[in-house]
Amino acid sequence: MSLINELIKELEGHVNREPKVLSILEVSESAESERLNLTLPAGLMKKLKEQAMQEKRSCSSLASFLIEDGIRRHVSLDRL
Repeated sequence: MSLINELIKELEGHVNREPKVLSILEVSESAESERLNLTLPAGLMKKLKEQAMQEKRSCSSLASFLIEDGIRRHVSLDRL
């Protein structure tokens, strides 16, 4: 059988296969990163913007770092 015929048969197999239905958990766990919509009090948002400007980074980048740092500290405090 020629290479082209083999490839056609393989493609037909993929096309005719039933799609796998993924759960929300499977989809979210497969993502390398996810988006979070967060509402902050005005004063806290102002402080975040000011700090981000001082560090010459985006608010999103700083918020991500602060959340990660907070989780790390929270977990270590729980283990004491």
